[in-house]
Amino acid sequence: MENAKISPGQLFALLVLFNLGTAILRVLAIDAEKDAWLAILLGAIGGLFLFYIYVSLYRQYPNLPLTGYMRAILGKWIGWPLGLIYVLFFIHGAARDLREGGDLLAASVLDHTPLVVLNIVMIFSIAYVLNKGFEVLARTAQIFFSIFLILAAISGLLLYFSGVIDINRLLPVLAKGWGPVIETTLKQTFQFPHEEVICFAMVLPYLANRKKGIRAGYFAVIVSVLILAYSTAMNVVVLGVDISARAVFPLLHTISLINIGEFIQRLDVFVVLTLILGDFYKTAIFYYAGVIAAADVFQIQDHKKLVNYVGLIILFISMMLTGNFAEQIEEGNVLLYTFFLAFGGIIPFILYVVAKLRKTFSSART
Repeated sequence: MENAKISPGQLFALLVLFNLGTAILRVLAIDAEKDAWLAILLGAIGGLFLFYIYVSLYRQYPNLPLTGYMRAILGKWIGWPLGLIYVLFFIHGAARDLREGGDLLAASVLDHTPLVVLNIVMIFSIAYVLNKGFEVLARTAQIFFSIFLILAAISGLLLYFSGVIDINRLLPVLAKGWGPVIETTLKQTFQFPHEEVICFAMVLPYLANRKKGIRAGYFAVIVSVLILAYSTAMNVVVLGVDISARAVFPLLHTISLINIGEFIQRLDVFVVLTLILGDFYKTAIFYYAGVIAAADVFQIQDHKKLVNYVGLIILFISMMLTGNFAEQIEEGNVLLYTFFLAFGGIIPFILYVVAKLRKTFSSART
């Protein structure tokens, strides 16, 4: 691992941007219909629980990344192969997010630009920042998170003054009871995007202030959920449940309806900028986690030697994943409760239990 230090504020900005990522632009929890926002809020329980698992492991091994304390907990013969699989998991996650960002840009504003060109520009930009060091990525996250908040505030005000908001589209609350809400929570929002936060188990050792950093992490999970719930509720009150469910990018459709005096309109650029920010940092964290994991597994001292090679692999995989965005979303729904559940939830929980047992038996022998 590199000799980097990040502040609690930088961790907060990185984690919020990561959690929002492409999730803020997708149809999230719409199976709960009008109560989608409530299902997202309930999903915070899963997010906080998973982050507690990651933080507990970090506290026991504050100087080791995820792949490092895997070997310490499970032994070399199990921990090393498992660490190698996590390298592939992180690279695959980066490739998926890179592809989703490229698909949205190609479908919205750059429809005449080949997808491969968009992905090349994005991955090369991320590789450039990562070659400068993780601290640079963390500092820029604080700046762009402020820009994101400004864009969100302006968009909300303009939607209000455009007169397209109908709060009655959210009423009545729980019209079909708690059943659909709880079912959607267990199937989707309890896991997404919280399981992907396992990436941060690779960078938590960079925290300059452990206690405040952990608090900032918990707060970031809560803020992320609140923003996603607000965004989903806004889509419903502007578009309605039916259109929100059918739209590929509901937020893009919502912002496109802003029209004040036939003068302030066509603010799709706000959504595109939000996409670029979220997708950049989410892909970058997955990308960096893959690089650090590979350097740790293969005992490479200078991780920067791997940045460009891993970037090319991510680019190649992103172009080979699926034929179109619809297939990407369908595949993602399957991976959510299989692939991501295993790597983001089950394995970390097993590590947590085994580490606790080892500590207990060690104390008893002492």
